[in-house]
Amino acid sequence: MSNPLSSVEPWSLVAEGYTKSTKQFLEAYSRKAMELLGFNSEDVVLDVATGPGTLAIPLSKIVKEVYAIDFSEPMIEQLKKGMKEENVSNVIPLVMDGQKLEFPQNHFDGAFSMFGLMFFPDKLLGLKEMYRVLKPGKKVAVSGWAPVNHSPLMQFLFGALRKANPEMPEPQTNPSSFENPEFFREQLNTAGFQEIEIVPFSSSIEVTDGEEFLDSMIDGGAPLRWMKSKMTESVWNEKRKIMLDHLNSRLRNIPVSLSSEAYIAVAKKPD
Repeated sequence: MSNPLSSVEPWSLVAEGYTKSTKQFLEAYSRKAMELLGFNSEDVVLDVATGPGTLAIPLSKIVKEVYAIDFSEPMIEQLKKGMKEENVSNVIPLVMDGQKLEFPQNHFDGAFSMFGLMFFPDKLLGLKEMYRVLKPGKKVAVSGWAPVNHSPLMQFLFGALRKANPEMPEPQTNPSSFENPEFFREQLNTAGFQEIEIVPFSSSIEVTDGEEFLDSMIDGGAPLRWMKSKMTESVWNEKRKIMLDHLNSRLRNIPVSLSSEAYIAVAKKPD
């Protein structure tokens, strides 16, 4: 069965909430990826599945240009708003399919895909396209979430989801996803990359209120927004109450810090 998060609709639906509620949390992962690659003021860089510019806007402060692409037009509109707020003019926002990049080969000094390419229907094609447009000797950074059992934040949220949806199975590591470091490495290698390093990296959020936390996950998380969009208001309100009651029952000692681990893969296109 296809993953709905591989389609544009959930991301367009969540674009505004993602910008308000999720972007700040994810920025730590983007800054780590930037640190792992390293750039200078003459570099021209590609950001695939840019979302609202979580990486593109900070990166724009240290490179010449960032070409920031996403298949969701509402996400690109959020990026444009962020550029205006930050007074950024060297990000080029484009609606584009990351599996069919509209750039010449050997064009970029670096490339990223932060929590985007992991959802592509054809991950290998996405990596091959990044390889094609990258200059020889240059590097990419691609991130994906580690298994849920590595991430207290994800365990906390999935516990609430399963309470409201008992039919939902326990999350399992998918061997054909970037949750599996060996699959991740194999895909990069098959695309042509060398010197592959997969770096675990965690960031945390502080939960001070159960309802505030849940609403931020609903407003800023594509899976929950997509779920909500498929239910009547009364059914959703019932599910939300069950989730909130579950979270509150486990938040007896707040504030609590919840981390989530990701894998950031760094790889080089041979000279």
